[in-house]
Amino acid sequence: MSSKLFGVDASRAVRSNRTGTENYSWYLLKALAEQDHTNRYRFYAPHLPKEKFGDYANIDWKILPAKRLWSQVQLAKELRQNPPDVLFVPSHVIPVFSNVKSVVTIHDLAYRYYPASYSSFERRYLNFTTGLSASKATMILVPSESTKHDLLKEYKVDSKKVVVTPLAYNQEVFNLQADHGTRPIESPYIFSVSRIEHRKNTGLLVDAFGLLAKESKNIVLVLAGRPGQGYEAIRQKIDALPESIRRRVIQPGYFPLYDAARYMKFAEMFVYPSLYEGFGIPALEAMALGTPVICSNSSSLPEVAGDAAVLLPPNNPLSWAAAMSRVIHQKEYAQKLRAAGLEQVKQFSWQKTAAATLKVLEDVAGR
Repeated sequence: MSSKLFGVDASRAVRSNRTGTENYSWYLLKALAEQDHTNRYRFYAPHLPKEKFGDYANIDWKILPAKRLWSQVQLAKELRQNPPDVLFVPSHVIPVFSNVKSVVTIHDLAYRYYPASYSSFERRYLNFTTGLSASKATMILVPSESTKHDLLKEYKVDSKKVVVTPLAYNQEVFNLQADHGTRPIESPYIFSVSRIEHRKNTGLLVDAFGLLAKESKNIVLVLAGRPGQGYEAIRQKIDALPESIRRRVIQPGYFPLYDAARYMKFAEMFVYPSLYEGFGIPALEAMALGTPVICSNSSSLPEVAGDAAVLLPPNNPLSWAAAMSRVIHQKEYAQKLRAAGLEQVKQFSWQKTAAATLKVLEDVAGR
């Protein structure tokens, strides 16, 4: 196939504080740049990335002034004036007034299933833009079969235009051989990182830890992440614990990438009771560090974890406490989980995600 010009909405990739969709954009675009030397890319963004992206002969950056409704106004205008062969939008929003063939990634539909986590405006905006993008896109990428199921159910999209491209993790940072410094806490501890909120099911973890801590007198729970919807109720659960247990619940707040990896690596286990995930990268990150994983059997998490984690219904604190106790006290069982996790993560890489994405882009360009 002859060389094509792929336009990419890189606005999320250039953000300074990246989380889920921003990291997806950054790592995927890096992997595309490293493996595709045939096609040309034009990255649209309100500014250049502060982190060095790398120099690639087939990539140029088109900087469009940062204004409100950037994608709907600035990007749309540029697409009309200088259309690429295909537009790739790594996160949800295709410009309304664009007729360029397009590929869009829809990561999840959490706002439909857990609306309390979003403002009224956010719900309306996400519903409108997701529906519009799903309708306008030539092809749609989703990170899991679970998200594909939700999309087909909620927006009646033709299943033939939806392709599952699983995500990955930062292999340089979340690597068993990497230097993560010294152990951050002397006591054995359980680690969890996510927004501390109802949708992430943090309350169940607090309840389960309250049961576990009665038996395991020196175990500590580290809840990393910013407060989210329903945090006050979670805080009340923590405050209601006996003082001897309550002081073993540590909330350090938001963790930068390297700190999260350090705490994850030395933990007895990583616990992820989330009710809903479009993919669930933290489970992969923990496995890549050789840390046993206990997570919910809901949404996409069984696809990510496979048989390498303990999968539990997200509504029974006693079963979670029992599973955590088993990992702590049965060393052979914990080691089995570590080995299974290290094997499971071999299935996922940004190189694989990029290759699958590139195939879709080239197929759309050839239509």
